[in-house]
Amino acid sequence: MKKEQPLMSIKLVATIVNRGHGEEIARICNKLDLNVHFLFFGHGTANSEILDYLGIGEAEKDIVITLAPSHKIPQLFKAFLTDMDIRKPGKGIVFTVPITGINSFIMQLLAADYEKIGEGEVMDMDNTKYELILVVVNRGYSDVVMDAAKSAGARGGTVIEARGIGYEEAEKFLGVSIQAEKTIVAILCKKEEKHNIMLAINKEAGLKTQARGVLISMPVSDILGINGLESID
Repeated sequence: MKKEQPLMSIKLVATIVNRGHGEEIARICNKLDLNVHFLFFGHGTANSEILDYLGIGEAEKDIVITLAPSHKIPQLFKAFLTDMDIRKPGKGIVFTVPITGINSFIMQLLAADYEKIGEGEVMDMDNTKYELILVVVNRGYSDVVMDAAKSAGARGGTVIEARGIGYEEAEKFLGVSIQAEKTIVAILCKKEEKHNIMLAINKEAGLKTQARGVLISMPVSDILGINGLESID
């Protein structure tokens, strides 16, 4: 890792829209050269009146997770307003979460003019007390991820099934085929454990492996109910 090099700030953009509109979100992102997306299918649990008040309309939802450099967030939000009129009630909700770590291939994909860095590296972008590591891999590789994570000190993880969308441009840049069916492994850890865990996972399940893993980490402020990690600051 090159500590002396200033790092571009990356954010996770979460967009919640009515079922069937996730692909449209991906197309908007692709226009801005944001080509890493993951689609989840969700279901609203609030009553219709509350859903309308929150601006998320129908109960059946597409949840699109996109990675974006901070400087492109204003352009992205403007495009959502222009192309989808997302500010109107029932159109959807968008929010961002800061990312504190990411594998180097994805960093380069998000900013093609960014200085080339070692292909096996995991970039640290911040330090927090606790971290949530998210690993997106091809279906069938969750055990590979968890074995690698536990070898570096992780205690456990949660597995979520998802689907990738809008991968054509990402495949051209990376030079690898990316399948649509995905598994997401979520791992909570202490900040001092994060880098070694991500390095171990990247080695066994990164983009240069059959797992085609995308790794990101995000800050976590409060944790309760997990042995060895509890904290309410």
